[in-house]
Amino acid sequence: MVLSSVVVSRGRDQSVPTSLSEATPRSRGSRLVGRFGPALVGALLVSAVLAPTAFSAPTITTKAGVANPPPNVQSTGLNPQQTAIADKAVLVPVADFSAILQSTLTAQGFTAANNWTLVNNVATLDDNATFNITAYNISLNPGGTAFGETMDFTLSPNLAQPGNLPAGSTATLHWLQILNDDQRYGNFGYAIGGQQGFWQLDNGDFVGGPAAGAGTGPYYDSNAPGGGFSTPPGFHDFPRYYAGVGSYLHFLAIPTWDVFTPAGGGNPATESIMVGNYGIAWGFKIVPEPSSITLIAFGVVAIIGVAWKRRK
Repeated sequence: MVLSSVVVSRGRDQSVPTSLSEATPRSRGSRLVGRFGPALVGALLVSAVLAPTAFSAPTITTKAGVANPPPNVQSTGLNPQQTAIADKAVLVPVADFSAILQSTLTAQGFTAANNWTLVNNVATLDDNATFNITAYNISLNPGGTAFGETMDFTLSPNLAQPGNLPAGSTATLHWLQILNDDQRYGNFGYAIGGQQGFWQLDNGDFVGGPAAGAGTGPYYDSNAPGGGFSTPPGFHDFPRYYAGVGSYLHFLAIPTWDVFTPAGGGNPATESIMVGNYGIAWGFKIVPEPSSITLIAFGVVAIIGVAWKRRK
């Protein structure tokens, strides 16, 4: 029997928290989940852990009392019960993910024809940078029938601005958050060849047009009246509540510089999306009650999988 996913709510709170500890739930969320077997999951995780590096790399740290991954949560208002299992938050080298990132940008309208350009290997995090997770948990709605997931973290030091920018350009710092869903929630999302589910840039479900500044871009805080969404170094996300066995949400947030060069001298306005070299990935999946299945350790399978395939 196939059990479908059900979106309980997909709204967004545009209030601006004064600190991460005071952040109020808001949404720009989505989902994703792997249908890979335990053997492949293990291979991907081993590959990610054992892959040799020639230099120091950013790390993830956690505030005292914060678990990574957080504990599983069971529904209290459903019969049969459902269980939400969180992924362990991991760092993903953006170079290993750039092909699917470019495909998602193109599908959503942030194209070369619209004078948007994805730029890799220019903005680089400090080798000793940390993504410090200050809150990571799964919660139930008041009725105990649906799950939400909170993620708060701070990047330190922040992503430095690239040098040698075009004359007259404006550089602003943002989070570029990629989502992968099990279906097109809100009738938004794009199928990417060779990848499971549906993908999008989390910018309020807006399609890109001609380069006109970061406010209309693919970023987490784009298209948000009066602001209200995180920009580096802080990040907060709560994608509301979801239910249904097989539902999943996975996220990849990358610190990114937007460089906007206005039109002039007969040339159109242009926009460069200068992504940092690492992003942080997390998420969760909803499964049947534990008594009906054997729970396995779920990683951020699709995102790590893309990187793993690229290294083969």
